[in-house]
Amino acid sequence: MRAKTIFLKEFREIFRDKRTVFSVIVSPLVLTPVIFAIMGIFINQQVDKMKTETYKVGIVNSASAPMITKLTEAIPNMKFTPVAASDAENKVKDKTYRAVLSLPKDADALLQSGNTISMVVLLDEGNDTSQGVVSGLREVFRVIGTKITEARLREKNLPLDYATPFEITDKPIAASGGRGLFILSMMLPYILAISILTGAIYAAFDQVAGEKERGTLETLLVSPASRLDLVLGKFAAVAAVCLISGILAVAGLAITFLSRLKVFDWMAQGGLTLSMGAVGVILLVMLPLSILFAGLLLAISTFARNQKEAQTYLAPLLVVIMLPAMASMMMTSDAAIGAALVPVLNTSIIIKQALNGSYNAAFIGVAFVASIVYAGAALAFVANAFQKESVLMKA
Repeated sequence: MRAKTIFLKEFREIFRDKRTVFSVIVSPLVLTPVIFAIMGIFINQQVDKMKTETYKVGIVNSASAPMITKLTEAIPNMKFTPVAASDAENKVKDKTYRAVLSLPKDADALLQSGNTISMVVLLDEGNDTSQGVVSGLREVFRVIGTKITEARLREKNLPLDYATPFEITDKPIAASGGRGLFILSMMLPYILAISILTGAIYAAFDQVAGEKERGTLETLLVSPASRLDLVLGKFAAVAAVCLISGILAVAGLAITFLSRLKVFDWMAQGGLTLSMGAVGVILLVMLPLSILFAGLLLAISTFARNQKEAQTYLAPLLVVIMLPAMASMMMTSDAAIGAALVPVLNTSIIIKQALNGSYNAAFIGVAFVASIVYAGAALAFVANAFQKESVLMKA
């Protein structure tokens, strides 16, 4: 009962702080839609740019291959300019050309004789635009190559299917999510982890480190409540704040789906929807993650002399938490069961599973237990620290 009383007291005190109100309520509800809106703006701008901008491409040995050079003039959104082989690489490096197409000197002769023309494309692998231009070149020459092959077959009085024994057509399944699902499954776990953690920072640091600064911790220690009651009450208050922040971040995500604004159209491509089942799983896995973050933040608050020192300890914690969240961007939803033991990473992968609709009960169970164990360890640290005067009284 005393732990409950402390929890209610601390919970009320937490929301009297305007910084906490902003970080827990305003920020998740506003920040999540804003992030996805900004992403939508950039995605739409990039798509429009690829459709309208003309990219400069160099071409080596164009003078000795007039037939092929003539073909390149019909390629949309690309302007081909002759360039010397010795300058080609430097021209790509300094972005004079987004790519350079190098033709063999006997390219036209090879084309007329029905042989294969080996073309080399120089590109900057570290530049997205360069990679996009090369992808466009590959597609264009694939189409041109198909037409040339068909013309050769007609000359030989052979059927057009002669050179294509197999034809594979991609057909996305209904409501597969498409690009929207791919981007959302990468970004959402990261955003939720950030929301849950940052929402409770001020609350957690004020619970113990703030009490030390104000000199009010001694008053609590001589109250009828035991030190374990104090730990449990404060811990529950911080965990509740973490959970509320995460829930409101999900609510912010729901706003993007319900608003039907054009800036969020990229999320709906491929039929992506946020089902109630997915929301339920996301909320479920946020519970152990909130408990874990509450334990870690309260441990820092207890060990620190004041709030300023606690903020110093926060930096390495952020790195430790963000690394697995970022690692999840490069992992698929069908990750090995061992990933369920890695905090934050396990939650991120489960969120991906929820978005994909491919739930792994064993993975979810292991991740849930692992997160609770880690949170219990952090809580045990705090409970032990509360028994030591050297830790509580240092200032």
